Formats: sequence, C-alpha cells, structure tokens
Amino acid sequence: MEWRGLIAALFWSVSSAATAGRSPLDMLPWGGLTMGTAAALGVGAWHLTGRVPWNWRTPSTYVVHAAALVLYSAVYATSWVWIDLMAGRTHDLVASVRSSPVLGWNLMMGSWLYLLVIGVSYAIRAQRRVRAEESAASEARLLAHQAQLVALRAQLNPHFLFNALHSVGALVAIDAARAEEAIERLGDLLRYALGSEHEVFLSEEWKFTNDYLAFERLRLGERLDIETDTDADVLAAIVPPLIFQPLVENAVRHGIADRSGGGRIAISARAAGGSLRLRVSDDGGGSVDPSTTGLGLASIRLRLAATYGDRARLEIDCAPDAGFSVTMTLPLVTADEIGPAA
Repeated sequence: MEWRGLIAALFWSVSSAATAGRSPLDMLPWGGLTMGTAAALGVGAWHLTGRVPWNWRTPSTYVVHAAALVLYSAVYATSWVWIDLMAGRTHDLVASVRSSPVLGWNLMMGSWLYLLVIGVSYAIRAQRRVRAEESAASEARLLAHQAQLVALRAQLNPHFLFNALHSVGALVAIDAARAEEAIERLGDLLRYALGSEHEVFLSEEWKFTNDYLAFERLRLGERLDIETDTDADVLAAIVPPLIFQPLVENAVRHGIADRSGGGRIAISARAAGGSLRLRVSDDGGGSVDPSTTGLGLASIRLRLAATYGDRARLEIDCAPDAGFSVTMTLPLVTADEIGPAA
C-alpha cells in the first residue's frame, strides 16, 4: 500500500506543479499531505457506506452523500495549506486558500476521489453480502442434508433392529443353540449400527455386512450361499454407514428366504476410475416392482442424494426369474483426501 500512496503523491505533485508554476520536487510534500488526507477521508467514506446502505430510490441517500462529498472535497482541497501554516509562510488560512492556483483542481479531484471511494466501497460491500448469503445458503443446505441423514438413520435403525429380532425369534423356535449364538452376534451388529459415525471406512462397513450375512446364515443355514468380491485398495474409502446392509437384507428377505432351495447373494466393492462401485445381487425370482423392496432401497436413494447430490447414482437390474441386483456408484474418497477431520 505504501508504494501506491507514493505513486499517488507523485502524480499529484506533477499535476499540481504544472498549474502552480513550481517544480514537482517542491510540490512533493504537499502531494504527500494531500494524498494522506485523501486516504484518511477515504476511511471515513468507507464507514459511511456501512451506515448508509445504497438505495437509489431514497432521497436521503443522495442528500447524505452530497453533504459528504462537499466536506471531503473541501478538506482535501485545503489540506496543503497546513504545511504553509506550520512553516510560518502564511498566517491567513482563508487568504491562502483563495490565492491558491490549484484550488479548483483540488476541488475537482476531491469530488472525483470521493465518488470513486464510495463506488468501490459499495461494490465491495455488495460482493461481501452476496458471499455471505451464498455461505449462509450453503450452510443451510448442509444442515438440511445432515438433518435428513439423521432422520433417515433414525428410521433405519429401528427397522434393522425389528428385522434382526424377527430373525432371532425365528431361530428360537427351531434351534435354541443357534439362537443364542445369533443373540451374541446381534449385540456386535447393534453396537456398529447404533454407534457408527456419519462416515466410516469401507473396511468397517464391509466387515459389518459380512457379519450380518453370517448372522442371517445362522437362521437359513446352507440355504444361503454367500459370494464376496472386493479390491483391497478400496477398503480405505469413506462411505456412509449402513450403506450395504439394507440392500443385503432386501436380498435375503425378498430373494432367498422364501425359496425352499435358498439361493446365492453376491456383494462386491470395486474402483471404477474415480468412483467406488458397490453391488449387491441375488439369484432369486427377481422383481418387476422395485418398490416391493421396502424401506431399504428408498432410504439408500435418499441418503445418496443427501450426501453426494448428483455425484452418486443407484441402478437396479431386475427381471422375473432373473434375480435382482443393485449397483451404487459414488465418489471414491479416502481419509487422506478429506483431511484429519474425517
């Protein structure tokens, strides 16, 4: 900022020297004082724009700025006189001002500078206001998404608990020993389901999903065939918790459980370019109406939209007697990419 002030002072000195008939070097002290005064007045003009918001329809806006322009120009135009007063070259302030050959020039420059300062000030304030509004809107959207996710989790957890208890209840009637083992596994599953954060490592979600399948296998026995396939590199990816389990649960209940011969469920996690592709499929009877899969699929759609927007998608492939598969594609993000806060 210092070099800009020096340039302004030199410009004033050269311009005034031609009018006053003196050398630019002689006029430099007056140039420094005048530009310093302009800067100090500019600070006042900045604060004025904060107290008087711009509204071209309000007459008081023009009245205030007209009075401020006159004051700014008058102080700016006469600031050089203080050097002569301090140096003892003059004792009559009014006479010195009237006799100044650069008075008209300085009044014009003062007016121009004031208009420039308030124009820039209002522009900066408008830009800051827009940014603040955008930031507030962005924060509001984030809070809305977080609230939506919390609501979905609150809906999903009781749903999971109810179905898990139903599975345990079915075991109690046919095999008490396996029911006891299922209850122990259920405790581990609930600790994860109820205690996981907003984001987890895929490795944690993958383990939980396999534990859930092991839990369901206690009930279904050899009727449930499980196939898993994952890239080790993607296990460090960050994903929403319980992103797999509702789809696996749907596959078990709607694709396998009601079939006397059971069936196969396959889950996979692979990298695809910069995306993470998660797939759950079964070889059951398929479905031509995805809405029959209940809460799970709907909640996954909403959670993906709330978390990733249009950067994620969910695809369904189903047909009668041809199985049912769901593929989720979402951004491949690791903890290193989102920083320590993850």
